[in-house]
Amino acid sequence: MNTSTANAFINQLLVYTLVMLVFTGSIGFGTVWLRHEISLAADRNKKLQTDFAEIQRKLDQFTAEIAAARSPDTLIRLNSEMRLGLVPPRQEQSEQGPVNVDQWLAGRRNPGLFTAEIQPVVFRRGGTR
Repeated sequence: MNTSTANAFINQLLVYTLVMLVFTGSIGFGTVWLRHEISLAADRNKKLQTDFAEIQRKLDQFTAEIAAARSPDTLIRLNSEMRLGLVPPRQEQSEQGPVNVDQWLAGRRNPGLFTAEIQPVVFRRGGTR
């Protein structure tokens, strides 16, 4: 029996087995690494969603505070507390057109973008105290 042929076959089998083990190990390592990256991305996404919800809550709170501060009752109360002597404008002093303020400001910023005619608020002089 030729021993070099048997040794060559065993050497080839050993090399192929080692190559398959390395290949399978690298696939397993890659899978674990990808799962870890997915987990990190999910954690970052969850943190961003939490931060976004917190910012949205604060924005809603500030919007409510601004709305409360701009209410006519609050303005009248502050006027009397601070003794400013301000009076509300009469109907003939101001004129409000059918306007969305956001659309009007956007129309001023980009005049060619909006085709609808936008009427600004007009204040007339001549009111007395």
